[in-house]
Formats: sequence, structure tokens, C-alpha cells
Amino acid sequence: MRRRHLLAATGTLGGAIGSAVIAPSSAQPKPVFLEYSQEQLDTAYDQSFWAPQMAELEAGDGAKSAEVRKKMPPRTERYGGSETNLIDIFSPPGAKDVPVVVFIHGGAWTRNSRLDASFPAPTLVGRGAAYLAPDFGSLKTIRLPEMVENCRLALEWTVRNAASFGGDPKRVYLVGHSSGAHLAGCVLITEWTKRGLPVDAIKGALLMSGMYDLYPVRLSSRSKFLHITREEEAAASPMRHLDKIACPIAITSADQDSPEFKRQSGVFADALQGMGRLASRTVAFNANHFQEDDRLGQPDSEISKALFSLMGI
Repeated sequence: MRRRHLLAATGTLGGAIGSAVIAPSSAQPKPVFLEYSQEQLDTAYDQSFWAPQMAELEAGDGAKSAEVRKKMPPRTERYGGSETNLIDIFSPPGAKDVPVVVFIHGGAWTRNSRLDASFPAPTLVGRGAAYLAPDFGSLKTIRLPEMVENCRLALEWTVRNAASFGGDPKRVYLVGHSSGAHLAGCVLITEWTKRGLPVDAIKGALLMSGMYDLYPVRLSSRSKFLHITREEEAAASPMRHLDKIACPIAITSADQDSPEFKRQSGVFADALQGMGRLASRTVAFNANHFQEDDRLGQPDSEISKALFSLMGI
């Protein structure tokens, strides 16, 4: 299906955040979710359709991250029992009680690693914060519940060990993009008191174009690699556990993103606003899904400013 044909079929869906309106047609197949046909839903979750330069943009993040690592080599620690439970730490020189940001990278739960997620470090370190990026596995080797648990372990380790790299354990913030925003959302609904941490172990989060309810995702072609049960779907859908969210959340999206990623961001932001947990909404203009997180590498971007505002720095 060509992009212009999908946009014509979806009416205003591709350009609006938080709305899903598709003009009915007698020629359309029976909807499988909202007014999406199966083909439309598959396309709405296929980022390569909306950003044909996806591979090039992701490679660019990796290249920029490699340059950052040369100029400011991180300290790498193990946060869990697995060999892949590694976390990179970038701290300002002489850091003491500085705020901490943990970034969960995206990549459809199957691509990228902490080595591709160093590019925002100069932005945060330059602002006087510590920046951390963990590895947490991929669906190529482990299942989604284990990935979620790894991300929770990375946050728990960060809070407990913040002082060791000059961080303030009472000022830990979470950032995620795409599938990383989904995983970050799952971290936000963790019952921290059961792990011996305060309920507000995370002081705030910035989530960029994530998936906050996995029901439509499971119905899409992503089900070919997202092998989860209905119970696991429910457990890993932050939208269904709003009562467990204990901090303000900033939601961002990209104006050229796919309609489903826009819709998910809008619906989640509306819910957070209704319960007094929405810190801000930001749209990255002239940006597709993979250009959105790139703006964390730009200190003056709208995304960076939203994060600085959330952190009060």
C-alpha cells in the first residue's frame, strides 16, 4: 500500500494526535482495530513505511554515539546477573549530587544497544546531569517480560548506586523512545516499595513516541516477533495501570510519525492529564519517528527543553 493511499483512507488520522478517524468505505475490508483494516494496521506500525531512511537515521545515531564515546569515554558497570546487564555512565567532572537521567533506547525491541545511545550524553552532562544508558536485551534472545525486568533492574541499580558516580538518588529521571518509551512506561508502573525503594523512586519521565497499550500492537504484523500472551500484554501495557504512576510525565511526538504512534501518544497524554500527571506535551516539527530522539543531542531543541523543564535544570 502506498503512503498517499493510506493517508487518503485514514482521513485526518495521520495528522492528528489523539484522534483516530477513518472515512468508512464500502470497499474497505472489515476493521480489525478501530477503523483499520489489517493492512492499514500493519502499515501504521511499520516505521519503515513512514520513514524510508530509517536504517540510515539509526546508523547515524550509532556513528554520533561512537564519536561521543571517543571524546568522553563512559564508565561501564554491571547492574544485574546477566552478561548483557551493562550500563554506561556519563557524569560531569567532579559530579556531586547531580540529577540523573536513564535513557531506554528504541528499536522495535529487536535493534540497537547502549552503544547506539550515547549521543544525548553531551546535552545532559553539559547541563550538569549524569546520563546513563543500559543494555537490556532484545526479542532476538529473550522475551518481553525479561526485557521489562532488566529495565527495572537498571533503574533500581541506578537509584541504589547514584552516589558512586556523583548522582543524587533522590533526583533520578527516566527517558525512553519508541519501544524504549514502552519499556520506560513499564518501569514507571513498578511497585518500588516491594523492592525496598520509595514509591517515587523515579521523579519524572519523558516518553517519546511510545506504545502504551499493546493490544493493537499484538493485532499488527509486529505479533510475528512480539510473542506474548494476553496476560503479558495486560501486564506490559502502562495505559492499564495508570494508578501505579507516581511522577509527572512529559509526552512528546513527531509530526511526521505514523498515525498509531501519534494516537498512542495522544491517548496516553490525555489520560495523564486527566489524573494530574502530565508535565507537558511537545511535538517535534519537521521530524519523523527517528529524527525525534535525535533532538536530545541538541541542547536547544524542543525535546531537550521539555526534559530540562521536567527536571528543573
